[in-house]
Formats: sequence, C-alpha cells, structure tokens
Amino acid sequence: MKIYIDRTHCDLCQTYCDRHSARLIQFPLGEDRPCIQRMEDDGLETLTVVVQDGPHEATLVLDDETRAAVALEGLSPFLPWNNGPKA
Repeated sequence: MKIYIDRTHCDLCQTYCDRHSARLIQFPLGEDRPCIQRMEDDGLETLTVVVQDGPHEATLVLDDETRAAVALEGLSPFLPWNNGPKA
C-alpha cells in the first residue's frame, strides 16, 4: 500500500501529527485525516509513505520492523529534515 500525506493540510501540532500518523501506520484503512491525500494499492508487502511538509518531501518504505517502530514513535523521528534515520 502507498499513502500520500501532506502535513500542511492540518494545523495540529507535531505531537498530534505523530500520534495520528502512528495510528495510520498501524491501521491504514481505519484512519481519515485531512493530511491523507491519497491511498493506493501498489501490490507490495511493504508500506510506502510519501510525506510532504512544506518544501520538504520524503518517501519512506516501511518493512514490518520499521513499520512497528514508526507506529510507536510517529513519523517525525524518521523524516530526514528532522535528522531522522532513513527508513
């Protein structure tokens, strides 16, 4: 599955964003937020998350282990402009 997120469509703080994105990573079909721009079935076992945040964009390809980590911590620690590790 591939999910496109644009964090500029939500005025909540980063803490709320991380909590909501963590839930989205766990249950992709169970969340509906203004930041979710599109979801598509790409036929892959991994979860791909394309994150737009102002001038920044990152594509995270999450295997089961990384997906579990993002589900616990939220997206922010994994985004390169936050000096996060590449997923």
